[in-house]
Amino acid sequence: MTSNTISSRSRTDSSDRRERTLSMVAGVLGIVMFALGFLRWLEIGDGDAKQEYSGFAWAMPTTAVIGFSLAAGLIAFLGASERRPGRGVPSAIPTGLAATSLLLAIGIFFGRDGISPDSGADVGVEIGLFLGLIVALIQTVVLAMELGSRHDQDDRDTVARTR
Repeated sequence: MTSNTISSRSRTDSSDRRERTLSMVAGVLGIVMFALGFLRWLEIGDGDAKQEYSGFAWAMPTTAVIGFSLAAGLIAFLGASERRPGRGVPSAIPTGLAATSLLLAIGIFFGRDGISPDSGADVGVEIGLFLGLIVALIQTVVLAMELGSRHDQDDRDTVARTR
């Protein structure tokens, strides 16, 4: 019985460490996305009339991509830093926010021609959108891995008792 308890406890500790590490990585990715917001994400027009917009430009859809990713990262990081038993944030919340950021980035990438009714097909993609798409994808995968590996202590105890 004690070997099952010790084995279960060590699995719990390693699982907790893995969840915390993945949450911390997701938090760092949220901060990276915030920093990417200062890069150019979209361009409208050609030649002398060309205008480039950063991720934080007024009334641009790219701000939502950055905001959802930052929120996912901060929530995951703060949930991981909570050390009291039974506290923290369920990983489904930041995973959903990161997935929303990813889907919005994909939508902007494929629907960029409809962003500006005046410019139409003259809307181009800059490096910020590409990097933002990659960071949102990685953050979503990291948080999905955490969500997939999460097990409650009650589930482990039930499995240990049935063996």
